[in-house]
Amino acid sequence: MKHTCRIATQRTIKIIPPHPPLLKGGHILFPLWKRGIQGDFQVKTNTLILCLVAIFLSSCAVAGRQGEDLRPQPEKFTQFTFKKECVEGPKDQLLTEIERDLKERGTVLDLMKFYSDELQKDISTKSPYFDKLQKIFDCSMAPKEMDGYLHGAVIAFQSQELMKIFDVNVLNLPWPLVRVFSPWTGKTFETCDPQKLKDITDGFETGEVPTNWGSNTYSARTFRQKVAVDTMKALHIELEPATAEEIKARDYDVKGFFFIGREGRSVNPDNKGRMVYQFNYRWPKLKTFPPDNYCIDEIVQIAEGLYMGQLLYATDMSRAYDPKLDPDLYRYRNFGYFLLLDEEWEKMRVETGFDVVR
Repeated sequence: MKHTCRIATQRTIKIIPPHPPLLKGGHILFPLWKRGIQGDFQVKTNTLILCLVAIFLSSCAVAGRQGEDLRPQPEKFTQFTFKKECVEGPKDQLLTEIERDLKERGTVLDLMKFYSDELQKDISTKSPYFDKLQKIFDCSMAPKEMDGYLHGAVIAFQSQELMKIFDVNVLNLPWPLVRVFSPWTGKTFETCDPQKLKDITDGFETGEVPTNWGSNTYSARTFRQKVAVDTMKALHIELEPATAEEIKARDYDVKGFFFIGREGRSVNPDNKGRMVYQFNYRWPKLKTFPPDNYCIDEIVQIAEGLYMGQLLYATDMSRAYDPKLDPDLYRYRNFGYFLLLDEEWEKMRVETGFDVVR
């Protein structure tokens, strides 16, 4: 049975059998049932606070798994899909720490949740956990093709440029609150018609490499989600209704923030020119709503059916987008990490409470 706690301004509270809170004799009356026995007693404010803290900590404890609580899992959930040089070559200290962290957490997703939780506590833009995420990105392989629907989750945002305030990661601080209102559920990848591709990219993309028409997906199934989607519509953000089959089988109702997806060379200087799979929102004919019209997401596969992405934004916004120019001119910076998950990983994500609205 769930109980709703309310903070009282009085020094003491009374707890009585279930009924609406009442004010009586300078005390707030709250309901309580325990094994069918009703109680009527007073609790001092400090005791109430300690009780609330204990409830909070216990709820956090069940979300993660480590140590003796680990259960045997299939290799899909416990193995990184790293490049050969990261598996067989000499391991630096950072990679050794990552492998130790994975062993302690049990699955790759539990490890990502652990890093995400720690980045909520460590508010520095220079947190060592960002170094670990970058290392995992460096060691993982780029997918050549994407297809279908993948669920999404945010690991952490990372402040860059003018958003860095004394190296405090101000961009990540409000996410737990913002997540409650976020209707984002993931991304879809569909075959892109060759003529449509040429039209959108002014003939630059020809489809010689596998290329997708991609979209971000949004749910409008709760009051808060509906408010968020209605706000997007009010801002004239282009949204496309999902099909009846999509609505029935998946967890979204509309699609928007469309992109062109394909394998390409990274625009992030930290990735040192490696190959990644890119989501390009920058083509003017996509009419992407700012600031995402300055964005190119990049993903790699970190485990079977699990992908890690970087949110890359051009910090030089004065220059019109031209794919033929050196990307260094746009000064792309990494503003955060996210995950894309297949159905099996998504089930585990919900069970562990990772980036889940409750």
